[in-house]
Amino acid sequence: MEYDLKTIMSLVDHSGLKAFASENDIKQLIDEANEFGNVAVCIEPVHLDFARKYVDKNKFKVKIDAVLDFPLGASFTAAREKLVELYAKKADEIDIVSPVALVKSGKFDEVEADIKKLVKAAHANKKIIKVIVEDAYTTREEKEKLYEIVCKSKADFIKTGTGFEEKEYPQSIGNKTGAQVENVKLMADIADKFNPNIGIKVAGGIHTYEDARDLLDASRRPATPDKFRIGASGTRKIRDELLQRDSS
Repeated sequence: MEYDLKTIMSLVDHSGLKAFASENDIKQLIDEANEFGNVAVCIEPVHLDFARKYVDKNKFKVKIDAVLDFPLGASFTAAREKLVELYAKKADEIDIVSPVALVKSGKFDEVEADIKKLVKAAHANKKIIKVIVEDAYTTREEKEKLYEIVCKSKADFIKTGTGFEEKEYPQSIGNKTGAQVENVKLMADIADKFNPNIGIKVAGGIHTYEDARDLLDASRRPATPDKFRIGASGTRKIRDELLQRDSS
């Protein structure tokens, strides 16, 4: 299916997650998201105070999305709960990495308990929560179990990855980094069984309109920001591509 510029831009969480991003970079990110018609900016918590004040001062409709325990998902559950509760005071939405090390250790009961507590904490603070499953690091069997857990947790979104994956380990288990159509199709299949209402967010390696379109189609979600999101740092490139297409 084909989509217009306004529709695609309305699905984007415009991302600025580099460790060296300054407040000026975050200001530019927010200004671009407002100009482009993006739903949110995705930022590190260190910038939350600045971003909240800047968005509120300018009365922008752009939501502020904080990434937590990023990119490893390696903290104790109690600490992760505290992070959700603390940053929910400034952020509108939260993206948090699933406990990948526990997944790889086969401790799915602990994974389930962890994610349930995080979702409960976010919803108690009336915040949207997206759980990052870091597809590049998991086998098909692990994906099936983890996707089921996230769907059953009542999280608002299941998200493909951080975009910060190493390349060597995924290659060793036959995986690619970045958002992959086959993984999004599997998410949609598992969601059909356990939570048809969950949204899907794709992130990592999305550089073209074609990338975004193919992933959206694979999700079997409507092209609305409550059901599908695109995490992208190269939003301008995708926008310019669509502008050129529409003018030709």
